[in-house]
Amino acid sequence: MASWRELDLRALIVVGRGPDWNDVALARACKRSLGHARLVRAQDLSAYVGPDGVKLWHGTGELEAPDVCFVRSLGSGTHEQLVARLAVLRAAEELGSIIVNPVGALERARDKFSALLALRKAGFAIPRTYLTELASVAYRLSSSMQEFVFKPIAGSLGFGSMLFGDRDLAFNVLKVLEAHGCPLYIQEFLRGGREFRILVLAGEVVACAEKVGQPGSWKKNVAQGARMKKAEAPEELQEMCVRATEELGLFYAGLDVVELDGLFMALEANAAPNWRGLQECTGLEIAKVLVGKVLELLKS
Repeated sequence: MASWRELDLRALIVVGRGPDWNDVALARACKRSLGHARLVRAQDLSAYVGPDGVKLWHGTGELEAPDVCFVRSLGSGTHEQLVARLAVLRAAEELGSIIVNPVGALERARDKFSALLALRKAGFAIPRTYLTELASVAYRLSSSMQEFVFKPIAGSLGFGSMLFGDRDLAFNVLKVLEAHGCPLYIQEFLRGGREFRILVLAGEVVACAEKVGQPGSWKKNVAQGARMKKAEAPEELQEMCVRATEELGLFYAGLDVVELDGLFMALEANAAPNWRGLQECTGLEIAKVLVGKVLELLKS
């Protein structure tokens, strides 16, 4: 039997508008371990289905189905565009490509509210979180919370999130969002406690760090200037994180969890987490570990 080095494996890395540090690190790890890696934008992929089967294109060139496709971002766009990009990835699945993370799991995790339902099922406590399309309903429901955060339901990196302590100010902003057709996802803001980023990969917690925000900032996203310091995840927390990724059907994920008053409260699960801050504080070459685990999957 041929060794995996003789199999000429091909990896495709799907990004949004352009590759970032994490995407480039992943491409380098793929080239070292698999031999071939190609970075492509999600919107540049096309698919076909007909009497002669299923086919893929990148730009105007027909694309041989990759052995593995890492989906780092679907990019921005309308709902219809995102549905189309997911459909193209399903065509790649139909051709036998291993999608990391799987299309169905990506779709569920991208929706923050659905992800919270899975996190609750996995045993996490959940901050009070409401989802509505009506600013008047959001205004009434927010009366139970001293402070709350509006988050784009499919956003990432903390961009567009807003903290409110004044409900009337919030109502004015939420009315504008309602007029533009934006779902209103509001979540109780948790003051105090320690916030962790836990990386789960192939059913195992491989890294954990505490997130430390900049002085005066309520956001703890590395993309917003926060930093990470290495931490140890208690066994109970590790088990809950693994259950959550299994519930969501994810091969790997970054989970944001607050430890407060003896409870582990899940904020969200990220199906395409950035890991630069986590790598810098732990010393773990995460892209290498991720590709190694996928290679085991390809060999099985």
